Amino acid sequence: MKRILLLSAVVLSLLLLTCNLFSQQCSDCRYISPVFDSITKETVHFGRGVTINGDTQELYMDIYQPFGDTVSSRPVVMFAFGGGFVQGSKDDWYVYEVCKHFTKAGYVCAAMDYRVGINYLEILQLQHMRIFFRPMQDYRASVQYLKWDFAENGNNYRIDTNMIFAGGASAGAITALMMQYCDKPTEMGEMGNINALDALGGFYSTTGFHQNYSWNCAATISIAGALINANWVEPGDDPVISAHGNADNVVPYSYGALGGGLLGGIFDLQGDFVVDSIARSKGVCSYLYTMEGRDHPSESMGIEYFYSIVYRIMLRMEAVRTYKSFCCALNVDITPGDTLYYLPGAPVPSVLTAVVTNDSGNSQLHWCTMPCQLSSTANSITVTADSTLKYVAATVSEGNCLSADLHIVYDSTLVSSVIEPDVFIFSVYPHPASSLLNITADVSSFKNKSGTIGLTDVLGRLVHQQPFYASGGQLKATLDINGLPVGNYLLSVSIDGRKIGARRVMVAR
Repeated sequence: MKRILLLSAVVLSLLLLTCNLFSQQCSDCRYISPVFDSITKETVHFGRGVTINGDTQELYMDIYQPFGDTVSSRPVVMFAFGGGFVQGSKDDWYVYEVCKHFTKAGYVCAAMDYRVGINYLEILQLQHMRIFFRPMQDYRASVQYLKWDFAENGNNYRIDTNMIFAGGASAGAITALMMQYCDKPTEMGEMGNINALDALGGFYSTTGFHQNYSWNCAATISIAGALINANWVEPGDDPVISAHGNADNVVPYSYGALGGGLLGGIFDLQGDFVVDSIARSKGVCSYLYTMEGRDHPSESMGIEYFYSIVYRIMLRMEAVRTYKSFCCALNVDITPGDTLYYLPGAPVPSVLTAVVTNDSGNSQLHWCTMPCQLSSTANSITVTADSTLKYVAATVSEGNCLSADLHIVYDSTLVSSVIEPDVFIFSVYPHPASSLLNITADVSSFKNKSGTIGLTDVLGRLVHQQPFYASGGQLKATLDINGLPVGNYLLSVSIDGRKIGARRVMVAR
């Protein structure tokens, strides 16, 4: 059944003006679009673990909250960084950006440390499951900390422990998926002898200070993630919400090896496409946003990454948060279609229309815009692409079902990176590269300083390093990569011993 509802354009315009002036009053769009202007961050100590080198690593977690929020019970997004299990940090720029967007929408966001590193002896001894298990232990511990704080420490972060979302990107997404769905020793035992985990405390162990608490979460968020075996998802499991580029050469979209083939047979993975397909075949609610033609997420995706991915994910989280399903027949589509419009260049539609189908006549339509919400029974909205309107979302609910669609509008003032100003940005070309790799950058803030450029493989081994001098504030360098095998590498730039930028590059011939 199709429903179309009406509201005058005058009233709609007044609502837009009111919301732009008083964005924090837009409570109806809390958890869907930003309703807070500022966030806070607190660092807590949640655990301790032994690294691959036998050292002890203290584990910390950054907890982000919306500034000025008075809600007493809030959902939580856990977010784990990526880095191929060999590097990365909760302090990486994109971790902050993801948490910022979730937190401004009203969520509490927690970004945790986890141990990274690959021990080649463990691989030779077929104990490579430990590479995945150490991060799982740490992720479990971070969830336990929040549940302990809720139960025994005064609930400092005012959270709802029934609404914790386990999320991450790349290796962090793999870890979140494995924590949620690799929940039996026999499953991890598919990778080798499960006794390999005995030295780490056994399959059910964590590295946390509060090990009496569970690490169960309400749903899993996977951005470019994968499982060793997607059949670990079983009927009755919690929902999966994912996004993945179908040209990903680092973590496979469907089937493949971590790192694009260098670790084939050892780290073979089944990506979000397979996880989504198997989940739905088993009756587990799952959503996959496929980024057509996109490689592994990187800073080059800029604003599209956060608006297209984070807010699509957030719309499906809203169904989980309100104890509804996003896997019903109920559907809403915004027309013109779910497309990115850029100015100058492509035309921007003046009116967007939401069409509801498969309802029973009692569905409720809800418009939200960034940075402000609209709440009405209208089926259309007048669109003006300016510096305030960045996206338009429509949700429709009926009974136990919730459907959503997202439409993104850019103008010339919005086509820019969301990377923080103090993050170092550099160009690498050609890409993929076969023999020579060129690097250029404006390094004015590091004028006349010395630095190094390094390449590490997917196992974290340094395979190439060369010095440079930022003469006159410009970095220009060429790397000879003729001797490197085909595959994915991490290129990093350091000045005065401090890494200021990194980017994944591919060698192909």
